[in-house]
Amino acid sequence: MDIRDQKSVSSRSILIIDAIAIAVKTLGYISMAVALGSVLCLTVLRQLPKAERHFLPWLTFIAASIALITIVGRIGIEVIFLAEGDVAALFDGELIGFILSGPLAQTFFIQFSGLLLTGASIFIPVVGLPLALIGVLAVSASFGLSGHVGSYEGLWLSVLITLHWLALGFWAGIFIPLYRVCGYDAQSAAKIAHEFGRLAVGLVGILVIAGATTLYQLTDGRLLDFNDGYTQLFAIKLSVFLLVLALAAVNKLSLTPALNRGDRLAPGRMKQSLLLEGMLIIVVMVVSASIITLTSPAG
Repeated sequence: MDIRDQKSVSSRSILIIDAIAIAVKTLGYISMAVALGSVLCLTVLRQLPKAERHFLPWLTFIAASIALITIVGRIGIEVIFLAEGDVAALFDGELIGFILSGPLAQTFFIQFSGLLLTGASIFIPVVGLPLALIGVLAVSASFGLSGHVGSYEGLWLSVLITLHWLALGFWAGIFIPLYRVCGYDAQSAAKIAHEFGRLAVGLVGILVIAGATTLYQLTDGRLLDFNDGYTQLFAIKLSVFLLVLALAAVNKLSLTPALNRGDRLAPGRMKQSLLLEGMLIIVVMVVSASIITLTSPAG
């Protein structure tokens, strides 16, 4: 094999590894958001029917379990990447040890511990929910310890990322229970949608301020430099999120009042809107994973 063939194989391997990394990170982000959001919904939403209060702990456990698996998968991907695509490196203890002692180790450890605490404690009577909330805070805070944000000194950017993940998790956490309730109790769905709608105003503020401030800080103010891959992907992420906000506005201003009026078509329309909103959130997660994997604020 000549040098050009070797380069071609190497490039192909990197592309495959990047694609797998994006897929695993996306699944991890989604499952973490659902686990965090389910706990937050159990804590904050007073209008949840009894059926959802029984369902959400199981959803938390399942989502946290999937997220734990993705963390292990990400460690494996990091090992294979360092080994230039050699899958046999998964059994190289020295290389694995190198990854686990690197800058990502702290993030992986906190996420793993937080998810383990969240998933394991959620069923414990009385103290289970407070313990799960500690896990939620730990997982949210972990995102400010590594990656693009982790390289910046000071706590305030990490605090913004923590708030960003708490708000995003709560937003993502409402989709499944509200979708389910729309299928069997329109009046309860209206109450949940109204309660969440009041809180969503603050969530939007947190998400917008945290996102804009982080982008400004990481790009040194180059917000409109669309020749840069990082800002291009961030612009795509922002555009999709604006669509999410538009759908949320429709839910709050049109579909929630329709549910309150007893419009027989409203539950079905709300379910369709939630499904589309959830799919857009998944797109946001894919773009976020692509940003972390393929680009950096420095270009």
